[in-house]
Amino acid sequence: MKGYFLIFLFFFSFSFGQNSNDLVLKIKENQKLMKSEMEQGFQELKTLEKTAVLQQNADAQLEVLNNKAFYYFTKAEYNKAYKIAKELEVKATAAKNIRLIAIAKNRLGVTLNFLQVHDESEKKLKEAEQFIDDNEFQDKNLIRANNYQFQSDLYTHILKHDKAVAYIKKTISEYEKIKNPEERKNQLAKGNGNIGLKFLSVDLDSAAHYFKKSLEIQDKIEAKNFNVANYTGLGEVYNRKKEHEKAVVYLKKAEELNEKVQDGYYMTSIYELLQDSYKNLGNEKEYEKYKLRYLENLKIENEEKLKGVKTFVNEVKAQSEEAIKENRNKTFLIIVIGTIALSFLVFIFYSLKKMNRKKREKRIIELKLEEKKKKIENLENKISDLHSEVIELAQQNSPNFYSRFLDLYPEFEKNILELNPKISITEIQFCALLKLNFSSKDIANYTFTSIRTVQNKKYRIRNKFNIPKEVDTYVFFNNL
Repeated sequence: MKGYFLIFLFFFSFSFGQNSNDLVLKIKENQKLMKSEMEQGFQELKTLEKTAVLQQNADAQLEVLNNKAFYYFTKAEYNKAYKIAKELEVKATAAKNIRLIAIAKNRLGVTLNFLQVHDESEKKLKEAEQFIDDNEFQDKNLIRANNYQFQSDLYTHILKHDKAVAYIKKTISEYEKIKNPEERKNQLAKGNGNIGLKFLSVDLDSAAHYFKKSLEIQDKIEAKNFNVANYTGLGEVYNRKKEHEKAVVYLKKAEELNEKVQDGYYMTSIYELLQDSYKNLGNEKEYEKYKLRYLENLKIENEEKLKGVKTFVNEVKAQSEEAIKENRNKTFLIIVIGTIALSFLVFIFYSLKKMNRKKREKRIIELKLEEKKKKIENLENKISDLHSEVIELAQQNSPNFYSRFLDLYPEFEKNILELNPKISITEIQFCALLKLNFSSKDIANYTFTSIRTVQNKKYRIRNKFNIPKEVDTYVFFNNL
């Protein structure tokens, strides 16, 4: 389970006839309503947007883009979230709105992380960190804290745990600098929740402690979607502890709260955890209900991720094509200059030197463009329906599953055999199911075996690969 937490401002009622600064403030504060009543807040944002357009208020229109990016990210509509965040970055840069430039860079970085384009996510978040350090603007501590939090999450996902811990410490340090006591308390509550997330795969008791501490710090639930995360986290803790009835209590709280918040990412996690809880409790009706909801949400989420990756790939393509066009223009200029220079013999030597230098520059540019094209091709190859097909074949226990799985992950078998050449093909196929993040319950269901048999297999697999105790089995295979 991942944690991504955004900055929320206070909300006041909207009325026409306000001045420009009032409208900007109301749009900033609109995020508070969207956070607690997502769809109601978004409808209000549409009204605010119309007013901003009628008033030709450029600053207000930028704030509308910021809130829209927040809305679509929370709804797990990552393609729209990425496009709007990119538009915000471009327009805020043109308007020299430093605060929104920083926010846009943060939004792009965290969205790329959700799209699993981790290298580009790290670049963007580092770019945002440097930009924040170099400039002064309103809410700097909060925006910097968010940047540190997003980097901590990124490094957790790519298993750079030392960096993840370092950035979560920086996050807490920034929260403590906030002067407003109530705001500082709310942000520190976030920090404790985020620490809880870091402990989920290491120490369940510590994770539960920090989730509960986060809830206790806030006298009132100011950040409702943040408490969705806390309740979801506690549900996962108690599921892992096999205390499924207690897990259901927290997960139902999360579900009820998220009906208003409408956080698409957490809704998927809640449904997945509830299906596990009810299956272990033997409640077949509730298990089937939440399993269906989970699969439907997961499908939508994966489709959004694919759309987002395509948008990113097309953006890189466009940049490459623009670079090619620019390179052609440079080449034409070289030819013109060379032709003119040839008419003046005295400049022949210098003209030739210049042309040679330009040719070298051109070759360097071409090599860089070729590298970019290769990256684009690699990204495009990943964008296909093969993953969905492999999932379906696994669920059907189809004999074609493993061959199609190797089409999706051609290096997987080789990597497995390099780690343990003596492992059997049956065990490799079992590892493939772990690579796809199927739970023990699901594997047992699909392969018509008992959960205990699956758990024993997982235990033997861990021993055969000497997986350290602190490393989660699924994390290990996800990185092969």
